Amino acid sequence: MKELTNRQPDLARIPDPEGDLHGWEHFAHTINGYEAAGSFEACADLANNNGATTLTELRCALFFVARSARHGGMFYDCTPQVRELLKKIRARVEAGDLQ
Repeated sequence: MKELTNRQPDLARIPDPEGDLHGWEHFAHTINGYEAAGSFEACADLANNNGATTLTELRCALFFVARSARHGGMFYDCTPQVRELLKKIRARVEAGDLQ
């Protein structure tokens, strides 16, 4: 999927966290989380330690969850984490807090 800047996502492009989550992985890959976070380790930290607060950090965390799910063979249920990240991402976009 094509990468999107923080100014490009609109609510129609962000999967509904209360819905079936169809397409969340595609949305997660609209940012290169490793690059945006500065490294694999920094991206992992945002996802694994709930340290993401800005829109960019939240998108990086979602990217990392998608990569982990794919490379981990879906051995864990990431649905609660995905739903929480999507809620926070949508709230930032709704508020116009696009950092």
